[in-house]
Amino acid sequence: MIWLPTDIIIDMHIPKKVHFMGIGGSGMSGVAMLAEKMGYEISGCDLEGETAYAGGIFKGHNTDHIKDVDLLVVSPAVYYQNKDNPELLLGEKRKIVITWQEFLGKYLTEGKKVICIAGTHGKSTTTAMAGSLLVDAGLDPLVLVGARVPVWNGNARFGKGEYFVIEADEFNNNFLNYHPDIAVINNIEFDHPDFFKSEKEVRESFDKFINNLKGERVLITQKDSPARHFELKIFGEHNQKNANMVYLLGKKLGIPEETIVKSIENFAGIERRMELVGDCAGIKVYDDYAHHPTAIKTTLEGVRVNYPKAKILAIIEPHGYKRTKALLSEYNGVFDSADKVVVGPIF
Repeated sequence: MIWLPTDIIIDMHIPKKVHFMGIGGSGMSGVAMLAEKMGYEISGCDLEGETAYAGGIFKGHNTDHIKDVDLLVVSPAVYYQNKDNPELLLGEKRKIVITWQEFLGKYLTEGKKVICIAGTHGKSTTTAMAGSLLVDAGLDPLVLVGARVPVWNGNARFGKGEYFVIEADEFNNNFLNYHPDIAVINNIEFDHPDFFKSEKEVRESFDKFINNLKGERVLITQKDSPARHFELKIFGEHNQKNANMVYLLGKKLGIPEETIVKSIENFAGIERRMELVGDCAGIKVYDDYAHHPTAIKTTLEGVRVNYPKAKILAIIEPHGYKRTKALLSEYNGVFDSADKVVVGPIF
């Protein structure tokens, strides 16, 4: 089979039929939307009847879904945990199976200047903030985030500009599918013990990611950060660090200082990152995705700084048995900023 780059698909209107298995996933739904905008003929299925992807989908799985498609796109989780799935088995027999990260890196980034936002913490917020900056600068980027961005009504934004801003996740070495022109790395810490065995393995993975840089091969890290203070709409010292990384990116792209600062300070945040979900009788309820001890500690410290006299009740849902066990020793002092802590069942 001869694969055509996506710019040819757009210019010649040649459809490529792609089926997304598990299209409701936070990453896959955005990739499907972008692929459709770029000229691919999209179908998808999910166990849920309603998903983050707005297009028509099938509920459940059936081999009929892929009888005439060119590619079967899956998530790594689906691939490794559902190997007996009939759709997947047929797709493997036809040799058309590809992960959504491979599909994104191999086809959708073709001809684009790719900016990858990586790191253990802060990827989603930094990616959305960076994407918003490029929008405000008139660069009309494509953006893919691992969380919903309310102003875009989804986790992806389609644009016709030359830049593609991607949240690049290290789990399963997923980010090694990308070859960025610019890589922003917020931080590196041991995480994902269900895949990485040590911090050394994590750092080795990031080294490989850095070696994937192409073109000007620009790398931006916290060591480059000017540590300037911004009047943000989102609170927490971690978000000041995220903002500084975006500031550095903006300067590298030649965006005027005034535009950079205004965009960063107007950024309103994303879902499940200190998102205010309730405010009644003087009680504010925030929802945050933080599940690594470092992220939980930083988040609670941000709440305490923002509400120095408030009584803070932290309700924690640990994420994953392996992660909780592997990082258990790091929880010492994590909840010191809270007055009371409730720990729920492990998710």
